[in-house]
Amino acid sequence: MVTFDETNLGIEAPERTNVCAIVALSCALTGLFVPALVFGAIGYVETGGRDHETGSGLAVAALILGAIELIVAVLTAVIVLVTMR
Repeated sequence: MVTFDETNLGIEAPERTNVCAIVALSCALTGLFVPALVFGAIGYVETGGRDHETGSGLAVAALILGAIELIVAVLTAVIVLVTMR
């Protein structure tokens, strides 16, 4: 009986960039920090588990920019609310 190994068919899959990481960075660059954080986390997790997918750096950049934007938004809101008293 002939055995067939399905895991290695000799076909190379091209590397592609994770779509969630691209969306996350786009959102972070436009100031949408909530979707940037969500899609950045999803993109980072997805790129870690897939062999032929890149974009973990984009996802990390989106997470960092999104976190900075969130901090700036919270500080701005606090300053505005304190000065309105």
